[in-house]
Amino acid sequence: MSRDVKRKLVIIESPAKAKSLKNYLGKGWDVVASYGHVRDLPLNRIGVNSETLEPTYTVLPQKRTAVAKLRKVASSYKEIYLAADPDREGEAICWHIYKLLQGKDITFKRIRFNSITRDAIRAASLAASDIDMDLVDAQQARRVMDRLVGYKISPYLWRTVGKGLSAGRVQTVALRLIVERERAINSFVPREFWPVTAEFSQLASNFQAKLFKYLGKRADGDKYSPGDKEQADTILASARNAVWEITSVEEKLKTKKPLPPFITSSLQVAASGRFSMPPSVTMRIAQDLYEGFEIEGETTGLITYMRTDSVRIEPAAIEDCRSFIRENLGADQLISKPRRYRASGGAQDAHEAIRPTDVNRTPKLMAGVLDSRHLKLYTMIWNRYVATQMANSIIAETVVLVSGSDSEVLFKAAGQKMVTPGFSAVDPGQVKVTSEIPSLAKGAVDLNEVSAEQRYTKPLSRYSEAALVSEMKKKAIGRPSTYVSIIATLKKRTYVVLKEKKLFPTEVGIVTTDLLVKLFPHLFDVGFTAELEELLDLVASGKKSYKEAVSQLYTPLAASLEEAMRRLPEIKASMIKETTEKCPLCGRILLEKMGKFGKFLACSGFPSCRYTRPLGESAEVSKTDVKCSECNKIMLLREGRYGRYLSCSDPKCGNTQPVPVGVKCPAENCTGELVERKSRKGKLFYSCDRYPDCEFAMWSKPVARECPRCGFPLLEERKKGVFCPSCKKKID
Repeated sequence: MSRDVKRKLVIIESPAKAKSLKNYLGKGWDVVASYGHVRDLPLNRIGVNSETLEPTYTVLPQKRTAVAKLRKVASSYKEIYLAADPDREGEAICWHIYKLLQGKDITFKRIRFNSITRDAIRAASLAASDIDMDLVDAQQARRVMDRLVGYKISPYLWRTVGKGLSAGRVQTVALRLIVERERAINSFVPREFWPVTAEFSQLASNFQAKLFKYLGKRADGDKYSPGDKEQADTILASARNAVWEITSVEEKLKTKKPLPPFITSSLQVAASGRFSMPPSVTMRIAQDLYEGFEIEGETTGLITYMRTDSVRIEPAAIEDCRSFIRENLGADQLISKPRRYRASGGAQDAHEAIRPTDVNRTPKLMAGVLDSRHLKLYTMIWNRYVATQMANSIIAETVVLVSGSDSEVLFKAAGQKMVTPGFSAVDPGQVKVTSEIPSLAKGAVDLNEVSAEQRYTKPLSRYSEAALVSEMKKKAIGRPSTYVSIIATLKKRTYVVLKEKKLFPTEVGIVTTDLLVKLFPHLFDVGFTAELEELLDLVASGKKSYKEAVSQLYTPLAASLEEAMRRLPEIKASMIKETTEKCPLCGRILLEKMGKFGKFLACSGFPSCRYTRPLGESAEVSKTDVKCSECNKIMLLREGRYGRYLSCSDPKCGNTQPVPVGVKCPAENCTGELVERKSRKGKLFYSCDRYPDCEFAMWSKPVARECPRCGFPLLEERKKGVFCPSCKKKID
């Protein structure tokens, strides 16, 4: 096929960006999408040579059609520009595409852009360069490290706990944080304390004050307050007998600077706190804002790239922000010199912080373009960014000391008021001002009331998803592109469950963590994991080679595997406990074991007797009139981890069936009966027992009554009564 030497081909990840890029680049450019990664390590084998540590890649099965199309399209061009996301993953995608498409007389170039705007895309096309192999090596090193840990260590879980479980270089350390927090909560012993509060008045002004010192020592907060009622009563008696006066009134001006612009972790934490958005939802909405919306007939990205741990802002963007503030908010709202922020330790600083691509697109202007959730996140990003170049907030804090005549008891009152809003006028969520106290002067005051309240110290709270992201960022575990996937994996493997917006470790999660930390203490240490992240950063900057990085992991991994194999029988035996309960089928002793769904009881006569049941599940069963579909014997009604079910009374058969609800399937020409089932997420629903031949299903409990209005053969039971699923009417 002849090649068009005049036209240039751009390959990007997302098809959503293709139209925008083609419009921005203009004539002579064509754009196609790779739909993300096209090659990876093989699915069913390790794919890493144990001696050379070199990876072997294969085309992903679901991407074979896309790769075939790319090859066909690419054969018509002499110049191909690779434009995946500007991070390690994006660089690796570009390299994999290059390896698949490279051919005679084809020139490949890499273009990178931090925002999807006309100016950014055109500037990137003019600054095309080669693929950064240091970034590619860093991504390969991470992928190979994760594969080595997963494939080498997961079998130990299968042999001791259950098949289907997995270990992960980073996910296991994140799980360890959750498990250790849970243990700290469970072992926490509350400590009693009695904070003392008084109300005073001077002239017509009343104010509250808290006990500050008693007998010259600190006596406030949960650490220093009276520890029991007896001590609190002694202080109360002393306070009531004293004559009171204000001995000190001090006012200080406090200057508060704006926080840095958002990075991935801080964006997820802020969105969770303000809007209750899970990190996965936050990143999905941020992705939309990055890829863009149609504005004046042209799709334009509204924010810069959202996977970043850098707080850096380009000088041109800072100047644009300052010009906006000067022209729209007033020169007095502008800080005198541009404010810049330093990245925290461990930050890659590969690209900018998250900011609007055009500061002139205010949230008010975007209100007609974005829906409520996109607008909320955009507003938060815009406010935080603009605040970075605004004047400081100035707060006046007044501290008043109230002393008793015997000098044994000292109370303190404090209040604040805003003097100069500064940046908080745009982003008020950054500045919290406590309540004011009235204007007071040194001199006598009257004690109106004094009291003490019994309280108890509280343990640290469980991690929310956003709080775990913040902790991982703090401890340098993972990177911006991995936070959401780490949490998703923990939930998918049922190592943790999300309840009341908090992460609770499951029994399997706790046992898995304990086992892995016991067998591989060095590999799953928080500090070691952070060191490996720093090592990957050195690879990305060209200061370490791929081989050095992977070897630094593989050396302790190989040593740990040898030691783990030696200890495995001992650990496996320690996880089996003999009980006093006997098997209801054969009379042998039941053993307590651990499986992928938690602890369970199993007959010690296995494999001749295969009786099992989850630990905590009742051994009680009841006979039914239902016959087994396999052997025609009586079925028993049991209660399991997924709810009620029927099991054959013959343990040799082992057949199980869902529980019928006594309602015929309403589907036309169907002779089936509705049965109880549970969805993948554990929600109860009702469907035909002839599935997949009949696909009728309903969420509400069916009622064996015909609708008196429309004649539909069944009704459904809801919270507000009985309704017809066909005519939607409530039935009396």
